[in-house]
Amino acid sequence: MHLGDESDLLPSVYAEISIICNVLSMAHLQKEDYKLCMDLLKKAELFSEGNPRIRAMTYNNFACLFRKTNKLRNALSYLEMALEMEYSCLNAEDDHVAAALLISNPCEIHLNICAILSQLGKHEMALHHSMKALILIQDELLEIDERKEKMEAR
Repeated sequence: MHLGDESDLLPSVYAEISIICNVLSMAHLQKEDYKLCMDLLKKAELFSEGNPRIRAMTYNNFACLFRKTNKLRNALSYLEMALEMEYSCLNAEDDHVAAALLISNPCEIHLNICAILSQLGKHEMALHHSMKALILIQDELLEIDERKEKMEAR
């Protein structure tokens, strides 16, 4: 099989490569192999071009690396970019917001921002992001309850 630049399979292959690089990078982060983690995240970023959800995941993982290596401002910058991408994806969805949250949820990013802001002593802003995460989780739970009730009514 030949995958040219015009292939319909190319975006999904790139997405899979990016996801694998992200997963491997986090495994190496846990082993404190920061160089390999960074190399894998750079590859993930390269292969996530044109896929904002996977790019947001990659930026979230960059932030995890920067947080672990105590580069909190870099971590915060990557989380802000990831959050912007996640909300762009949510706003682009035609579905109800809660249904879209099942696919892409910025909750984790808000919680990571909260943790970093707290480490930086910015507790008011940290609280703001934790509350946003809580609201998103509540929206998701309400949507799940509504779907259960509809199914039970059948």
